[in-house]
Amino acid sequence: MSQENIEVVRAAYDAVNRGDLDAAISNIAPEMEYVASGAVPGATGIYVGAEGVKRFIAALWEEFDDARADVTELIAADDKVVVSATARGRGKLSGAEARWNTWQLWTLRHGKLVRGQGFTSREGALQAAGLGASAAPDSPPSA
Repeated sequence: MSQENIEVVRAAYDAVNRGDLDAAISNIAPEMEYVASGAVPGATGIYVGAEGVKRFIAALWEEFDDARADVTELIAADDKVVVSATARGRGKLSGAEARWNTWQLWTLRHGKLVRGQGFTSREGALQAAGLGASAAPDSPPSA
């Protein structure tokens, strides 16, 4: 099951990077909650369901041109997937290039994302997943 979960998560990130929100939310359970870490300007709090996730992504796209999250690591742990990614974009107001590391923990049930949480450190995401800080990736990042 862990490889299937990795593929669901990878597909969501790929869809967001293509600008395809419908594909990005296609595996989100109606009751899904995403808890933002606050790392994205203007995007804090809890986002519920597909519409909530769309609002979270829209906050990123409103602040940055060419916004994307390049996955660098995927680690499966039972029904969870830890993602390490480098987010980047060009500030719409400043024109400055921005780049920062992000970590998310996704919980899946029956192939659907039921919970997500952002973290400001890899260690925090791994600890929340019940893994040690030295956990190795299960799958290489997508190309």
